[in-house]
Amino acid sequence: MRRLFVLYDARCALCRRLRAWLEAQNQLTSLVFLAAGSEAARLRFPDIDHQASLEELVVIADTGAAYYGPKAWIMCFWALWDYREFSFRLASPEWLPMSRRVVAWVSAHRTRLRF
Repeated sequence: MRRLFVLYDARCALCRRLRAWLEAQNQLTSLVFLAAGSEAARLRFPDIDHQASLEELVVIADTGAAYYGPKAWIMCFWALWDYREFSFRLASPEWLPMSRRVVAWVSAHRTRLRF
């Protein structure tokens, strides 16, 4: 896996801020950002639910594997030099339930968070 395509909500201030943070990190696997629901995203990935991609983060690997919500965030961390080990911890059976809860809460409140 050499590239991950990150479909994020470009209308969301938190999402734009997190995109900028991810772009600024040293990447082991290249992150390519596409606005969720955009024409570019629809053309590149015609088979995904683009309306759903506006509700939660979607990451698609160059292998075709798709990750949604918490697993998408784990894949973003996995792509980063300084956070790969952290991604393994978040994906572990002990931490994954908490990861799901945190991502669900942030997703539900993201439009109300100020940045």
